Amino acid sequence: MELFNVSDVVDEIGEGKESAETVRGEAVSLEVMRFEEGDEDQMHAHAEDEVYHIDTGTAKINVEGESTEVSEGDVIHLEPGTDHRFHGFEDELVMTVLYAPAKGSTE
Repeated sequence: MELFNVSDVVDEIGEGKESAETVRGEAVSLEVMRFEEGDEDQMHAHAEDEVYHIDTGTAKINVEGESTEVSEGDVIHLEPGTDHRFHGFEDELVMTVLYAPAKGSTE
């Protein structure tokens, strides 16, 4: 069993970094991500399914040209190859992100 506290992981994310991987297996990986006001997230896609849980904060997610506001408690699923980016950070945004299979394992 692996157990961690999201707030503790956020406190450990170093300066200039936006995420920390907390779980890694063959079939799945989990990251805690943090963005702050003024941060930039470039449009990108992953080869894995992604499930985002918004832990704290508000922002917008642009998915293939369409922006939607997201906030604490929201869950977002993106299929592999879906172009996306987060933007409009008004305060600290913390997300837990599940990748299946593990992030980078299909590259």
